[in-house]
Amino acid sequence: MRNETVKTDLTVIGGGLAGVCAAVAAARLGCTVALVQNRPVLGGNSSSEVRVWVCGATAHGTHRYARETGIMGEMFVENQYRNPEGNPYFWDLVVLGTVKAENNIQLFLNTDVHEVEAEGDAENRSIVSVTGWMMGSERRIRFESPMFLDCTGDGLVGFLAGAKYRIGREARHEFGEEWAPETADGITLGSTILFYSKDAGHPVKYVPPSFAKDITRMSIPIRRVIRGGDSGRHYWWIEWGGELDTVHENERIRDELWSVIYGIWDYIKNSGQFDAGNMTLEWVGALPGKREYRRFIGDYVLNQNDILAQREFEDRIAFGGWSIDLHPPQGMYAEESGSKHLHVDGVYHVPFRSLYSANVSNLLFAGRNISATHVAFGTTRVMATCAVIGEAAGTGAALAVRHRTTPRGVYERHLAELQQTLLRQDASIVGLASCDDRDLARRASVSASGTLRRLAVERSAETFGLGSDVGLLLPAAPELTELELLVDASAGTTLEAELWSTGRAENYVPHTLEVSGSADVAAGERQWVRIPLGWKPSRAQNAFIVIKANEHAALHLSHQYQSGVLSFQKNAGAHAVKQLENTREERAGREVGHAALRPQTVLLPGLSRDDSLCSGEHHERVPSPVRRPEPVELRTSGGR
Repeated sequence: MRNETVKTDLTVIGGGLAGVCAAVAAARLGCTVALVQNRPVLGGNSSSEVRVWVCGATAHGTHRYARETGIMGEMFVENQYRNPEGNPYFWDLVVLGTVKAENNIQLFLNTDVHEVEAEGDAENRSIVSVTGWMMGSERRIRFESPMFLDCTGDGLVGFLAGAKYRIGREARHEFGEEWAPETADGITLGSTILFYSKDAGHPVKYVPPSFAKDITRMSIPIRRVIRGGDSGRHYWWIEWGGELDTVHENERIRDELWSVIYGIWDYIKNSGQFDAGNMTLEWVGALPGKREYRRFIGDYVLNQNDILAQREFEDRIAFGGWSIDLHPPQGMYAEESGSKHLHVDGVYHVPFRSLYSANVSNLLFAGRNISATHVAFGTTRVMATCAVIGEAAGTGAALAVRHRTTPRGVYERHLAELQQTLLRQDASIVGLASCDDRDLARRASVSASGTLRRLAVERSAETFGLGSDVGLLLPAAPELTELELLVDASAGTTLEAELWSTGRAENYVPHTLEVSGSADVAAGERQWVRIPLGWKPSRAQNAFIVIKANEHAALHLSHQYQSGVLSFQKNAGAHAVKQLENTREERAGREVGHAALRPQTVLLPGLSRDDSLCSGEHHERVPSPVRRPEPVELRTSGGR
């Protein structure tokens, strides 16, 4: 056995996406970093060991332009180039390559940290070192640094250091959260194991193991959706352990999940209800994907009201956009739906004060263990959001080392530097502009062969009967005066439209009715109908136009693309499998083909598929407009 000591500026424990982004961010700012991971691969729940897809602020197109930038954005782009088929092993290589590219990072895989040396009283502690055992190598390694970052998910390092934390659900009165229970308890979200199947091209027999459950004797086939050809991601609901201790009873939870997975496969293969004769199991996870355990207490505890209000914290350093997504404690055995979602009108902000310990002076954290209530954690827990939080935590740790201060000291004395550094690194802080002279992007000049001065299209591809309201989102800067639509009418009628502001400049849903307009339409085909909708917003923002349902009218649709414009159909169906979940009724449904519009008015984009890595955890995919580069100049009708 070998005893070793590693001294660096920062020790990051946990090699999930939060830990990876934290380590890379600090390394790029000149810190020497030890990145310690207890598994043989990086990526945490997104790795080939667990294979959970990476979700984030886009929330499957609910927030169309909210994709993560910074280091997480780099990995998204690299994966789309290297790995368009979504091979989980190639994703491992993308994450590993991101770390290996940084000379300031020393990577320690298969190293389980289980000892922490800390000093000070309960209200003012400091970590001196952490010690881990490298499995298979007989190396006991002590890591010393002035700053530590707990990205373990379960929060073991902070716990051993004496950091304040919570497990379970807060009582409703503590933070005034509508979705919190009346009384606090220890209930958490459960864990999940996924599986992959494939068509072998020939008949494959399946004999279930002795421990496989007979799910025909259970409620699962009745209350959950089972289909023979589904991929592993459709079985996120194989979840259990919310009423147990998901750490100390991890083995029991794994065994229960396995017994159900092999029972479900027996049902698919041998019940006679599926065309599965050639299907075989290709992969079954051996490591439960944990959703929740400890949440540390920082100088601020993010809560449900902050999320719904999209509160603009002065110390905001990252954003999220996933719904508040909570599951019943009984998981797959619950009688109710497998999940419930509360969608925010747009992206929300995460404060830096939620990323460092209230009582351990040199401890930061990132990932699912940040300072948030159980309800707020329901959205911050998804991995792309954890990743951007990790980049912010790593950047804050690097500045703390540089200025020889604590993370709290960074908040109190170097907050502007932290935020501007993040912006310079291409990490987005919504609503905050760069004012950093060191940011080379500020010195760039932009030129183009032409500028877009109007939104317009006249070519019709198909028609759409106005059996329901249709929504149209477009930029209004500096003014919008009217809308002209190509319409068929089976009888004389009046076409009505409403113009709504979106509440916040970055939001994309109707919030406040600003103006209404109407136009008489005679019976006939292919008529250009002009609807007055005069609105001059106080600042550049989106206008959400609702064209009201009319049984006598049909709009002409275009498949031509246009940047910055989206269309919607009211109640076109949830972005989710209805049998599995409860969702708040949305004010605008899913995107459809787009109304053909007259010159000097607006032009709507066509449809395509979004095949990024961050496909969703609980939602069916829907067609979505292609995002294209924004034009240099964009004007709507009535603009200068």
